[in-house]
Amino acid sequence: MTKPVVNIADMSLSTIRLIFGRLLREAAWPPVAVLVLFAILLETPDNLEPFWQLHFLGGAAMAFFFFQAVRIAAAWLGTLRPIGHYLLAFALACVVALIWEIGEFAADQLWGMLLQKNLEETMGDLVFAALGALSALVLLACLRRITWR
Repeated sequence: MTKPVVNIADMSLSTIRLIFGRLLREAAWPPVAVLVLFAILLETPDNLEPFWQLHFLGGAAMAFFFFQAVRIAAAWLGTLRPIGHYLLAFALACVVALIWEIGEFAADQLWGMLLQKNLEETMGDLVFAALGALSALVLLACLRRITWR
């Protein structure tokens, strides 16, 4: 990892706005698109409970988000080797999937929402999120023709 160009504590409000603006434009649109798509699909009369697709696409969207976020933050935080960049994006996407499942568990315990049907369903959600993240990052690597080291 290279040394950061700018100390985070010294960043001005305009710099922070610039970072968040770039994050919204360049990184946040896939997770928002997935949430909007499934909010629309769940309102259709013949919804087929597309929950594995939600977790797969959600994992892919979060991997893209974190991949772009690391790229955008490189000027302030320093750059990673390509393999580190991909591994960090994958790990953070998996953490988001885990937090999502913990949220489902909490909703079940606190409000009896029955979001988690059984352990198999929960593990399937986590596996599909990880597969989505992996698929997105492999696709990004192929598109970017990255050298794996």
